[in-house]
Amino acid sequence: MKTINKPFLKTCDEIINDVWQVEHPEASCNAAPTFTRFIKGIGDLANHYDAFLVDQWGVLHNGHAPYPGVVQCLKRLAWAGKQVIIISNSGKRSDGNEARMKKLGFPRSSYKHLVTSGEIAWQMLETGSGVIGEFHRAPCLLLTSDPSDTFAQGLTVPFVESIEQAGLILLAGIDDSRSSSFYEDIIEEGVARKLPLVCTNPDLTRITANGLQPSAGAIAQTYQERGGKVHFIGKPYPEIYQYCLTLVPNVPASRILAVGDSLHHDIAGGMSVGLNTLLTLNGVHADHFIDTIDPLEINQRIGKVSGPNGALPDWAVPSFQW
Repeated sequence: MKTINKPFLKTCDEIINDVWQVEHPEASCNAAPTFTRFIKGIGDLANHYDAFLVDQWGVLHNGHAPYPGVVQCLKRLAWAGKQVIIISNSGKRSDGNEARMKKLGFPRSSYKHLVTSGEIAWQMLETGSGVIGEFHRAPCLLLTSDPSDTFAQGLTVPFVESIEQAGLILLAGIDDSRSSSFYEDIIEEGVARKLPLVCTNPDLTRITANGLQPSAGAIAQTYQERGGKVHFIGKPYPEIYQYCLTLVPNVPASRILAVGDSLHHDIAGGMSVGLNTLLTLNGVHADHFIDTIDPLEINQRIGKVSGPNGALPDWAVPSFQW
C-alpha cells in the first residue's frame, strides 16, 4: 500500500467548523429556535417534558466516572415519572453499555432504555434490513476499540482479518493501540477497491484522558471525502431516533427533549426529527464556555461553534444536574 501524505485526522476545530456545511445540510430546521434559553438545572424544565433522550459520553460521564450530580438527576427524573432513554453513538451493543453504566455507578432503575448506534447496526445486519441490511452476507473487516470483538457475536456475517479479504468495512471505533498509518492504509485500499464503509460511531471527536481526540466519524468523513461510499448509523442520522421514538409511542414529540453535549450530533440530530433540544456546556464543547454564564455571551459562542448553517439548541445548561 502507498503512504498517504495527507493525514486523515483533521484537528477538532477543523472538523467542527466544516462538517455540517459539507455533509449535513438537512441539519438546519425551518422551526429552529433563534435564541437559546439558559437554565441553571434540569429541574427548571422537567415539567415541560415527559421523555428525555440523553446522550451518554460527555453528558453523564467521561468514560471513567459520572459527572457530579448526574446520578441524582436521573433518579429525580425517574421519581417524577419521566421516561429516560440513554442514546449513544457507541459502536458497541446496548448490553455492553449497560454493563459499563452499572460499573460507573448508574442504577439500572434510573433510566428506561439504553440505545446505541452499534445495537441498531447489529440488528440491521442480523435481520438483513434497514439501510445496511444488504451487507449482511458480505465478508466484513471489523475495526473496533473493543479487543474482545463482542459486536460480532451472534451475527452470520463472515468476518475477515485483512482489508484484502473484505467486501465491507465496519468501523465501530478507533483502537488507540493502532498507528495512524494503519487507518490511512485502510482508507487508501478501501477507496481503491470501492469497498462500502459502515460507520457505527459517527462522532467526530471523543473525550479522553488526554483531552479531545478524533473519533471514528473523522475516519469515515475522510473516507467519504476521498470518494468512498459511507453509511452512517447513529446521531444525527434518523435511524437511531426513529427507533427511540418507538419506545415512547404515547409521548408526543412536543413532550420529548433531546439532551447532548455535541451541537453537530445531539442537537442537530434531535432537531432533524422535530424535537426540542438541550445542550450541556461541560462536554465536548466545554472549552468554549468555561468562563461565562451570561446568556447573551453563551448564545454568541454557540453560534460560533455551530457555524452559520448549524444547529441552535432550545435550551442550554451548565451540566446535567437537577
